[in-house]
Amino acid sequence: MQVVALVFFGRRDRVSILDCYLTRNLKRNGGLLDSVEFIVNTEDADDLKWLDEAVARTPGYVKYTQRKKGDDYVVLDYKRAYGILKRNTMYIKIDDDVVYISDDTIQRLVQTRLDHPEYLVISANVVNHPLVSWLHYHLGAIRPYLPELLLPEQSERNKSSWRASELPAWTGPSTYTVQNSVDFTPPYQGHRWLPLTNGENTDRTPISGTEYHPHGPGWKVWPVAAQEHYSFLENLEKDPMMSSYRFELWDSVYDRLSINFIAFLGDDILDTGPMPGDDELYLTVTLPKKLGRHVAIDGSTLVTHFSYGAQWDGLSSTDLLMRYKAYAEEMVCGRPRSSDVDNLGNVTA
Repeated sequence: MQVVALVFFGRRDRVSILDCYLTRNLKRNGGLLDSVEFIVNTEDADDLKWLDEAVARTPGYVKYTQRKKGDDYVVLDYKRAYGILKRNTMYIKIDDDVVYISDDTIQRLVQTRLDHPEYLVISANVVNHPLVSWLHYHLGAIRPYLPELLLPEQSERNKSSWRASELPAWTGPSTYTVQNSVDFTPPYQGHRWLPLTNGENTDRTPISGTEYHPHGPGWKVWPVAAQEHYSFLENLEKDPMMSSYRFELWDSVYDRLSINFIAFLGDDILDTGPMPGDDELYLTVTLPKKLGRHVAIDGSTLVTHFSYGAQWDGLSSTDLLMRYKAYAEEMVCGRPRSSDVDNLGNVTA
């Protein structure tokens, strides 16, 4: 059986981070991926140039485009894109704005799918995922953070570290809170979120309003996502095992799930006809109900998804993308895989 990553490509600023994790998981680097298949979903010339260069320099990278007379690239729709699936292949469908993948995630996801053929799809344990956000909140993984209200000194703004321990404590009125609203205005471009100290809990922070709902605050309210991301980076530094995020296999029954990072068999899709336009609804609700096979989340894995469309304007006003890039460049890009090295580069065996 082949193991193939399927990536709908369109945003080089985020894929340039994901690239480090994808190459790290190729078979030639000790991972399980036989190949990474990028499906072009953009017409931006700079994005396309980046992809062409990545495919040229990376054995195992493959690009798929739909062409028509007179055009080099045409955006693919999801219905036609899944036409490239092959039999006897396990696909790991990955959003192009996944910005962290733990070293054991793909192995665990593949093994779980093989061990549980009763499930149609296995999703990874995803940070910034509407339903999983609620789980992480109740597991205690989300830390109390609020946005920095005043522009810091230039020396502070020039920092490029991912480490939460280098952030100052949040200062502001004790009554200040961030409403769970899509209309919350960022304090300034490139702003940070800062930790609350003195034992304060998350009651006045955005995560307190999250819900177990596919289109709830965890999907559309960017402050919720910002708090999740800064919490993740804090936990990444403090707890190499990321134990606060882990849980057992979670059967979602027929709840709609975001498909940011999922494993499925090509045969299961090819045997059921063409993919409709809404692949998420089809793969997590429609087809599971038709076949009587549930979808599950493997809580032993861990990945981070950067943003949904409704979150992008707000999240792009933070310094988070820089922080994820700094972590990838320091801890992931070009570094060999090793089960004896934790996520901070410390030897554990």
